[in-house]
Amino acid sequence: MDGVLQHGTLGEEREDPGKLGLWLFILSEVLLFGGFFSAYIMTRWGSSVCALGAPAWPEGTAHTTMRLAALNTFILITSSYTAVRALSAVKRGAQDAFRRNMGATVLLGLAFLVVKGFEYSVKIHHGFTPQGEFAMANPGYRVFFSFYFLMTGLHGLHVVVGMLWNALLLRSKEAFSSEPFGRKVEYAALYWHFVDVVWVFLFPLFYLV
Repeated sequence: MDGVLQHGTLGEEREDPGKLGLWLFILSEVLLFGGFFSAYIMTRWGSSVCALGAPAWPEGTAHTTMRLAALNTFILITSSYTAVRALSAVKRGAQDAFRRNMGATVLLGLAFLVVKGFEYSVKIHHGFTPQGEFAMANPGYRVFFSFYFLMTGLHGLHVVVGMLWNALLLRSKEAFSSEPFGRKVEYAALYWHFVDVVWVFLFPLFYLV
């Protein structure tokens, strides 16, 4: 009996290798972003020109960029909710609810990218880049702008990947009620939540600290 139970337990552990693979991938992404976060914090911590607590953005655009970043935070948090609703709809077998919520998740991801693109255009227009006039006059701004564009750009790339992944599931011809399709939706939701969590850390680091 023990042998049968042990064999069953091992079988259950091996039942979903895809989820294990996804968690290992997310762990590697945590290490990637964690390295950037650590470098950013330690650089500002030990710098006399861009120390933590110093104003991150030049006066005159701080409020504009804050509002756009806050809007994007709301958009991503809402998209996490719709992703959860989409996964719940799959488990209930409610295909119409899945399409509504997954479609909303994709559109919210697109909205995030549009707002971020507009924010980038505002910053570039005012010269808030590593090679802009503010960066040339203040080395602290050069450090800050370099980290900002690198890390938010990398995050934006992850948003694109997640949005395309969700869109492919939305357009999938695979049987809606099949177990493999349900697992794929769960994997996509886990990845999307990871993308949202990364932004939750980026927002205070670049706009509040």
